[in-house]
Amino acid sequence: MRAITEEKFELILKFLEENKIDVLLITDSENSRNVNLQYLSGHPTDATMLIKSSGESFLIPWDIALAEKHSEVEEIINPANFSFNTLLTLKDLFENRWKKSEIMVGVHSMTSYGYIVKMKALIPGVKFFEEPIQIGQLLQELRATKTEFEIKSLIKAAEIGTKTINDIREFCMNSPNGTEKELSFLVRKKIADYGGDDIAFETLVANSSRAHELHQYPFASDQKFGLPGLALIDFGAKCQGYHSDITIPISFGKLSDEQNKMREFTINAYETAIEMIDIGVALWKIHDTAEQILKKGGYSMPYALGHGLGLTEHDSPIISRKPTDEYSKKHWKEETIQDGMVFTIEPGAYKQGLGGQRLENDFLIRNGKVELITKSEPLEF
Repeated sequence: MRAITEEKFELILKFLEENKIDVLLITDSENSRNVNLQYLSGHPTDATMLIKSSGESFLIPWDIALAEKHSEVEEIINPANFSFNTLLTLKDLFENRWKKSEIMVGVHSMTSYGYIVKMKALIPGVKFFEEPIQIGQLLQELRATKTEFEIKSLIKAAEIGTKTINDIREFCMNSPNGTEKELSFLVRKKIADYGGDDIAFETLVANSSRAHELHQYPFASDQKFGLPGLALIDFGAKCQGYHSDITIPISFGKLSDEQNKMREFTINAYETAIEMIDIGVALWKIHDTAEQILKKGGYSMPYALGHGLGLTEHDSPIISRKPTDEYSKKHWKEETIQDGMVFTIEPGAYKQGLGGQRLENDFLIRNGKVELITKSEPLEF
């Protein structure tokens, strides 16, 4: 089942018409994933989708049986008839079926340069719309607000993630010598036990010696998790392709004054940001307010305060600062809180030698109200 509504699909067709684009091409492959394929067609992976300005949609999948099961398009084209070469399939479609000597193609900004070069070489009549960033922005805007189908899946993913919090708490209480990897394995198992498709992303588990890093590498180590100080775990569940994202700030033993300060400023920034969430509020203002609180404590937050959730764990919208470079400012549009948005709030404070704290929960805006759909909170042991 495709997630996009007919109303939003019409906005794509309007964009194609206004920009004189004959066909929109979306590719998803092992080397270049693009969740817009699933959003627009329902097909989960490994295919090329085309949407003509007239509204017809076509899918060239790697797996025909999978496409027949999941996709909602006018036609599924079997690349086996063209030596399993997608570009030769496109060439036949453009030149022989559509009888187009020249065709204007719009591609997503994530489409690889190599793919475009090959396409130009095999199909001389192809011209490309020269502002692919506009296509990316259009799809981001459409995906920023969720349908009821998407919201149900996101809530289920959030519920599974929340259930797992109690298992993490019990691990911290009952496995004093447990390692980061053991906790990571536990999270994966429990998410599966509770009905999740999988983890939403590789779980980040960091004791007090590694929690100052924003994204740990390795994601989980063989080190003991419950070392004295500030630790954290960042994880999520995937359900029907949709993601939750939760970070629990955890402390072990007696904290220093500076460590207590890190916790207090993180919670203050988090609570202040939540109080600002309301229909029509600019996203950058929420980010800036939280960031200023952390700066007063002497802490840096080099990432966005929050991000949307959907078919990927980092979906639209992004709750971040205004751009400062001229190119980004040219394409930047102020985004505000809207009904149907689902996003995280995740401020944090980090210092090498002291650890790190990040408190992250997922929020849904529905019928003008803010709903907390995950239940992370600071844990102390």
